[in-house]
Amino acid sequence: MKFLLVLLSVLLGAAAGPAAEVKPMTVALGQEFKISLESNPSTGNQWLIARPLDERLLKLLGSEYKRGRPGAVGAGGHEILSFKALGEGKTRIQLKYGRLWEGDVTPARMTNFVVVITKAG
Repeated sequence: MKFLLVLLSVLLGAAAGPAAEVKPMTVALGQEFKISLESNPSTGNQWLIARPLDERLLKLLGSEYKRGRPGAVGAGGHEILSFKALGEGKTRIQLKYGRLWEGDVTPARMTNFVVVITKAG
């Protein structure tokens, strides 16, 4: 089986609130892909799944943080979320950038992805 990797770098400046921008993407069934988002954990914020994933179509494989400038205290970097496409169809990934312990507080930023999963060619 051919392994495909999609890396999306999203520079989020003004995306905030429920009307955050929607970014479309197409992936093949069985494909693993990554979404890379600007992040700075020194603020206590992290990217969180804002709405449960459709587990018939997508699986969250994990996340990791990569510092932007090594050695720069408090400098931001990128949080990278890894997913796998499990079934054909169309679904949404809604993410919010906030503090896990703050619960229902309006997040600092939000972003949305519409993912179309198609049969591998």
